[in-house]
Amino acid sequence: MKKKYRLIVDILIIVMVVLTTFASVNVNASAPYTTRTVNRYGEVIETQGAYDPIQNIQEFIKDGEVETFKGPKDLFIDSEDYFYVCDTGNKRIVVLDKSWTYVTEFGSSDLIQPNGIFVRDEFVYVADFGDALDNSSGKIAIYNFDKENKVATLDRTYSRPSGALMEVDDFLYRPMKIAVDKNYTMYIVSHGSSNGVLLVNSENRFLNFFAPNSSTGTFIDLVKKYFYGENENVILTKKIAPAPENVMLDDSGYIYTVTQTIVQNGLGDTLKKVNIGGLNFYSNEMIVSSDFVDSWASHHKTIYALTAGGTISEYDIEGNLLLSFAGRRKNDDQLGLFQSASAIAVASNDDLYVVDDTAGSIQVFRKTEFTFNVHNALELYISGKYEESKGLWEEVLRYNSMFDLAHKGIGMAYYLERDYTKAMEKFEIANAKEEYSEAFWEARNIWIMQNITKVAIVLVGLFVVVIVVSKTNKRYHYLEFVTGPIKRFSERPKVKSILVMFKFIRHPMDAVYYVRYDKRIKLYNAFIVLALVVGIYLLSLVFTGFLFTDVVLEKTILLKELTKVILPIVLFIVSNYLISSLMSGEGSFKSIAINTMGSLMPIVVVMPWIILVSNALTLNEGFLYYFPLVVMFMWTGVLLFVVIKETHNFSVKKTIVNFLLTALMMFVLIIAIILLYLVFAQLFGFFVDMFKEVIFRG
Repeated sequence: MKKKYRLIVDILIIVMVVLTTFASVNVNASAPYTTRTVNRYGEVIETQGAYDPIQNIQEFIKDGEVETFKGPKDLFIDSEDYFYVCDTGNKRIVVLDKSWTYVTEFGSSDLIQPNGIFVRDEFVYVADFGDALDNSSGKIAIYNFDKENKVATLDRTYSRPSGALMEVDDFLYRPMKIAVDKNYTMYIVSHGSSNGVLLVNSENRFLNFFAPNSSTGTFIDLVKKYFYGENENVILTKKIAPAPENVMLDDSGYIYTVTQTIVQNGLGDTLKKVNIGGLNFYSNEMIVSSDFVDSWASHHKTIYALTAGGTISEYDIEGNLLLSFAGRRKNDDQLGLFQSASAIAVASNDDLYVVDDTAGSIQVFRKTEFTFNVHNALELYISGKYEESKGLWEEVLRYNSMFDLAHKGIGMAYYLERDYTKAMEKFEIANAKEEYSEAFWEARNIWIMQNITKVAIVLVGLFVVVIVVSKTNKRYHYLEFVTGPIKRFSERPKVKSILVMFKFIRHPMDAVYYVRYDKRIKLYNAFIVLALVVGIYLLSLVFTGFLFTDVVLEKTILLKELTKVILPIVLFIVSNYLISSLMSGEGSFKSIAINTMGSLMPIVVVMPWIILVSNALTLNEGFLYYFPLVVMFMWTGVLLFVVIKETHNFSVKKTIVNFLLTALMMFVLIIAIILLYLVFAQLFGFFVDMFKEVIFRG
């Protein structure tokens, strides 16, 4: 019995061990960071995991001994997956193969402070910062690496490039990073070089500065420059452009630079994609970081950019942020996080290798199924194979239904299939306005071709009916039962007083006269027009064509939108009344309010038509939308000037002064409102805290 009991217990233990083993195999530890992307509104949001950290390499075996890196600053991976590690602290370059097996090392007797490395054919270029105390010790060391014999020999070294500009300015040459093109022209980042990357030929002759960053100045600097010009006696603050931090080349001949400088709202140009002519193909307001340290171009035409804090950002060919992940380590040693990142490189199998110089390690990231589909779909998309990429994009949407690039890719597939309606739906989701415009153009043309005859018949028929009815009604008056009540209704005193507001459109001076002397025109006329203006503004938010609005309805706050319209109008009326009273203006508060609202009548009359037309235009026809919009606001501005002038019986000069002082008073009132809000907010907080104190301690 005991033996049978013991056998059952042993079997149960074995089963539990087996289940535990299988469970540990199938469960993956989640990454210690979140992956982010950008939605259609330009907001950075969390998305599906894109890369998993799989390994942290801190050592390698050399001649049977364990070796470690010391402060590595750069890493290069060639086409055969040889790893060239710039082991700065040990003053050497370490070469490892794709299995991370030691191959060779070199430079310990030649290099002082190697910071950057680039491999072109059999040559290994090393940017040596040199001795911090010796300004002439910076150099480029070029090694010839024989892979077959696993031997690297020093081919030549280049100190400061020759050239008049280098010698005249006594240029301080401190090479930090280097890239080399197919012609062996060197692109060198020298520490503190605000003029940009040094372009140096294969004979070490300086050619030019390349891809400089722009300097920034304040409004005060511009004023000084305007008044003082080039006067050397006037000391102006010198604005120095930030120096590039790193440089990289891709197989297409594009040069990528990263810069560490201040960015506003996460937007800037600290990552650039530059052609040989110096033209930046990326937007000056792309989503970037202020502390980029390195970049790498993948064969998928995507670009990886690395920050000093360890955040890795991946961009598409146009500079749109696809994914952002990893980051800085806070406490424990966590795989996927860094103390201080310094370099990034990508192997042929798409694994990412990121150097942590402080920890002396290299971490490896592998892409997930989600990213695998994104890359494959992106390659087809870039090649113009939209229909072939459709299935992959649909698979991407299975992971993340709001991945905008996938919607755009599927939209392009529908476009080629001539299903323009579905294409427009996808482009609208992705906020791809240019593509939406093209699809809408095609869909509209098809509709016109199918319905042009019907539309022409209807229009001609309506025209004939209107002419016939107009002619016959003058003789037989059979529409009297309709026109009679309308005429009698419009003759009512209150209705007539309201209709006076339409006189402002064509005869503003007559309208001001009516407001001044006709006692039947009440203040509620102004409120009626205000309600109409607010209503039309809200209609514009909802019904303006997709191509001509950036409004996000689900994120729109009604109270905020009402404030945008009502507050400026109320502030203007109040401010103008206060200023005009001091300037002996003849207008009362009532007349100022009514006349001001009367000047807004062009908005009431024209804006609904503009909203309607916006839904029938493409981007190429945007002039037909923006021109009447500009005319409407100019018309409104002229009417406002005229009615204020006539209301107060001012001269033109005095009216201009009145407007300037009114604007100043509006600014003062805004400041006063803000101060009052802060005071009442503090008082409210004080009473709330006091109430809580009484309740909880009572």
